[in-house]
Amino acid sequence: MPEILKVVLKRVLRIVVLVFVGAYLIGCFAINSVMFHPKRGWYDETTPHYVDIGTNGVKIAAYVLGPERGKKAILRCHGNAEDMVMSVWALEDLTAFGYTVASVDYPGYGLSDGSPDEEGCYRVVHRLYDWLIDTRGFKPEDIVVDGFSIGTGSAVELAATKPVGGLILEAPFLSAPRVVTHVRILPIDPFPNLKRIGDVKCPKLFFHGTADGVIPYAHGKELFACAAEPKEFVTIEGGNHNDFVLVMGIEAYLGRIRQFLAKEN
Repeated sequence: MPEILKVVLKRVLRIVVLVFVGAYLIGCFAINSVMFHPKRGWYDETTPHYVDIGTNGVKIAAYVLGPERGKKAILRCHGNAEDMVMSVWALEDLTAFGYTVASVDYPGYGLSDGSPDEEGCYRVVHRLYDWLIDTRGFKPEDIVVDGFSIGTGSAVELAATKPVGGLILEAPFLSAPRVVTHVRILPIDPFPNLKRIGDVKCPKLFFHGTADGVIPYAHGKELFACAAEPKEFVTIEGGNHNDFVLVMGIEAYLGRIRQFLAKEN
């Protein structure tokens, strides 16, 4: 082997090792700062529909709309760089049809205490689920979980570990790191939707835009393919990550959700 080729191969190998080590360090020590972008809301404790559902002195901010005990409760898991109030704008009209809509701020988002991490997101979503059952009187089968973007991680985890009536996934991913890496290369794999979706037995409704520039459309299709029946997939042609509801049309979007909810009555 020519000497120059040996030098080039050594340099390439050195670069590969440095990239792997860098990815490993990010995965172990900096994943939360890369993955989460907390949003502090404009609202406060006096805002209508605000409820503190925290325990042991730890504030967990929730936002609950509609009937106290509606036909069903839609438990919304919000996306990144938004808060619980922003996340329910497209779902508010469901309250006119007798549904309760509830969302919760992740730790470090909105008015919730703490700093964001994967386990914290699961914890507050589980707390809202318990609150809807214990305080509002919903049966588990009357709670439909709806996750958007990074919120699909918490939504899938809840639906895989607790009895629920349905799961709605909007712009879902296979796992958080795979949005960037496409395949698993990190030592940890936060929000492993691909691993968990097979454990979700309830009916499922997927939405994904074909022009999603944040979470590729292929993520939604692959996750859907791995999910068990019953399931439905709604493709929004030309829909991007944050505008697919508008591209689809709010009435069409809400119509598909109402149709999905009605099937579970």
